[in-house]
Amino acid sequence: MSYFGTDGIRGVAGQDLTARTAFSLGNALARAKKGARVVLGRDTRTSSDMLALALAAGVTAGGGTVLGGGVLPTAAVSFFVRREGADFGVVVSASHNPPEYNGLKVFGADGRKLADEEEQKLERLMESYAFAPALRCGREFALRERGGYVDYLVSCCPAPLAGRTFVLDCANGAAGAFAPRVFRRLGARVIALNCRTDGRRVNENCGALHPNRMRRAVTAAGADAGFCYDGDADRLIAADEEGKLVDGDKLLYIFAREWQAHGKLPHGIAVGTAHTNTGAERALGESGITLLRTDVGDKYVAACMQKSGAAVGGEQSGHLILSDLAATGDGILASVVLAGLIAREKLSALADIRLLPQYNLNVRVKDKTRVLGNERVRGAIERAQGTAGLVRLVVRASGTEPLVRVFAEAEHMCAARAAAEQVRAAIAAQEE
Repeated sequence: MSYFGTDGIRGVAGQDLTARTAFSLGNALARAKKGARVVLGRDTRTSSDMLALALAAGVTAGGGTVLGGGVLPTAAVSFFVRREGADFGVVVSASHNPPEYNGLKVFGADGRKLADEEEQKLERLMESYAFAPALRCGREFALRERGGYVDYLVSCCPAPLAGRTFVLDCANGAAGAFAPRVFRRLGARVIALNCRTDGRRVNENCGALHPNRMRRAVTAAGADAGFCYDGDADRLIAADEEGKLVDGDKLLYIFAREWQAHGKLPHGIAVGTAHTNTGAERALGESGITLLRTDVGDKYVAACMQKSGAAVGGEQSGHLILSDLAATGDGILASVVLAGLIAREKLSALADIRLLPQYNLNVRVKDKTRVLGNERVRGAIERAQGTAGLVRLVVRASGTEPLVRVFAEAEHMCAARAAAEQVRAAIAAQEE
């Protein structure tokens, strides 16, 4: 059985993702390294308590130790794994998914998400249990000095923010307990949106996937910028002072340019994915920066960065990795650094590049593998690739939901839409 997708284990809580699965993973971690120390954090979802308790039980039943951090952003767990010298970190969160979903993200001792082969090892261990003798069971302890993560984020801002105003949409998730606090400590005026903690409204018409309320708040308040996070705060989508969206591709461009200007961009390389806009790639090229592309998924971006020595990488969805500051994507960290840059130049000017039109759609399917292996669907994809004006077409299975994702990019939107809809029709025909 395969548990892991492109970003940990994911599914509807209590159905696809159960307490049994969480226990199995925790127990597998305790066996992957004898006496493992595991940092455990969660987002605000209603089901996160249940899954965190089950995972902690699995770890301690196997003789491992749990350092419980309560509600923490994903990047904070990565931070504390390294600070505590722990063996693993686990975040109970479904990131950008709706509130009924949940997930289990695993980090290694280096604070990075596990490689595919490491996940496969855990999957094999999850097929059985091992229990420590009664007097050798593990224990759970509260993670000490959680404020250290806030202190670190404050230290990463390149300029004071006194006199600046920022709108922060915390997606009713983990960011609510951290992002406003960080910006206020830096001296900024903060307009905080969607900081509920009841767990029933995570990502619901808010956050990185639904930034319109944040955009309106920016223009209404005359703010310098707005920042949207997702449920576990590993994504960032911004809006400039005019309320115009600044997505992950533009943010990747901004950070790569900034790092290059300060001699911190090794080999003149930045890392994106198959979805990174060709317009951003062209703009980077004009600045002497080469874009390397990976499969979609921030762990693949991180792996490519580690292999190539790149210091900046990211996804269009808002995962930004600044490897000299963090081992994984951190939406709050990225917003803090960006806010410091805005202190000297408006975000609209920093993000002034032309992106090509892109058309994205999701098709819900029963069996992703069967659909993508279907001859008629493959034929439709090949025909769509011949659409006049099309630059790129990417058709892939979602790693977190029962969806086939279709992405088309062209010089004009009509060509991108035509290519994507041609593929959608072929997939829909196979589902009938």
